[in-house]
Amino acid sequence: MAVNIPSAKLMEIVKLSERKQALLAQIQEIDRKMLELEREIDRLPGASKGKARLTFSTAPTTETKSGRIRKRDRQRKSRGRSKD
Repeated sequence: MAVNIPSAKLMEIVKLSERKQALLAQIQEIDRKMLELEREIDRLPGASKGKARLTFSTAPTTETKSGRIRKRDRQRKSRGRSKD
């Protein structure tokens, strides 16, 4: 079952796909740098003497109907609701 897709749309898909790959590569590089920093911090004098280990995390996100990504705010969602 062949589908006729306009070439302009295919070109746009290719461009977006290439951009996505580039952004994913940047994210991987950032993650690698963060891990290196964590390891350096763990090697500092006094880092293993009963102190908590430093970790990094991001806020949970969710995708909206329009495709945009936004941070979830669970507290805001529960505000104003009755607890029936």
